[in-house]
Amino acid sequence: MKNDWKYEIGKLLQPMDTLGPVVMDTTYFLKKTGALTYTEGYFHPPGHFLGKIINYPDPAGDIEIHGEHYTSITKAWIDGEHVMIPHDKQIEHQYKIDKTLKPTEPTPVVTDFHVVFDLKDFDGWFNDKVSLSRVMEKYPQIGRRLKEVSKLLDIPMERMGVTGSLAYGRMEDDEDIDLVFFGTPEQNMETVRKIWSMTYTDPNRRCMEFGKFWPVRFYHDGIIICTFCVYSDVKDIPLTYCDVELLKESVEAYGTIEDNTHSIYMPLMLKLKEVYIDGKEADDIYFIIYDGSIRGEFYNGERLKIEARLVKLKIFGKETVALVSVDSGQIEKERFCKGVPLF
Repeated sequence: MKNDWKYEIGKLLQPMDTLGPVVMDTTYFLKKTGALTYTEGYFHPPGHFLGKIINYPDPAGDIEIHGEHYTSITKAWIDGEHVMIPHDKQIEHQYKIDKTLKPTEPTPVVTDFHVVFDLKDFDGWFNDKVSLSRVMEKYPQIGRRLKEVSKLLDIPMERMGVTGSLAYGRMEDDEDIDLVFFGTPEQNMETVRKIWSMTYTDPNRRCMEFGKFWPVRFYHDGIIICTFCVYSDVKDIPLTYCDVELLKESVEAYGTIEDNTHSIYMPLMLKLKEVYIDGKEADDIYFIIYDGSIRGEFYNGERLKIEARLVKLKIFGKETVALVSVDSGQIEKERFCKGVPLF
């Protein structure tokens, strides 16, 4: 096995001082321990980020990355089937393999399934757009498909990047392509609508994986394209780090989606109307979901039943009440338009 770790990582790893003021979603980092760590969302404390170790160095690991052995925290092969490891087990594993992490520190109220990492503990980060250029050079067959997807969705290559294993220059055995689209909220929603038009109407494009239908993943030329939307301008991000006060740990809420503009990002953020909280009529409210597995699954006019935390957000001196769910299992789609079901 040829070890070309230094060469390949050297082609892609960006210095930490080039990161910029906001840690962006879908970004991979290289921890000083060698762990490949992924950030999710934008709710990052200053000097830190919320994320997970995805792969960690392990001499007995079954994943080979540029000549080094790694083990995955998020996925495993069980009885010949590729399965997703539950979120809580992933978090437990983080602390077992990395003693520099501190599980006693409370995570932000907006999530239960992410770890707070200190930016000082990393050697560098992987720029999704730089990684795309390297992938085009290293894997011509992927480069061809990326150009085809660019044409299919009418998105210039300059607005595209790659994440997942391609971020650090490795093509996984199952050959999924984790493709990132950068744009304004309007541009990204236009792209998602084009993807919806394929996945809902063409069975050959439709992706069923890990026991569910993924509306923003699609097959192209025999390969699954997993898509992610990222804000091209940080001023468009509706929620970055702010003070959060927990008002109630668990409420039962109903609401109708009024605006799904930010439901294609991580975290998802929906504006709800016709709201009831614990059986009482309430004002319109924002609903935050810190679970990226359901990006692109919500549409204006849909009625939701929600188990959530009730929180108070303090943003730029203003306060607003919001609902927060941390897992897709806390959300159900209802067949009623208004009110609370009587049974």
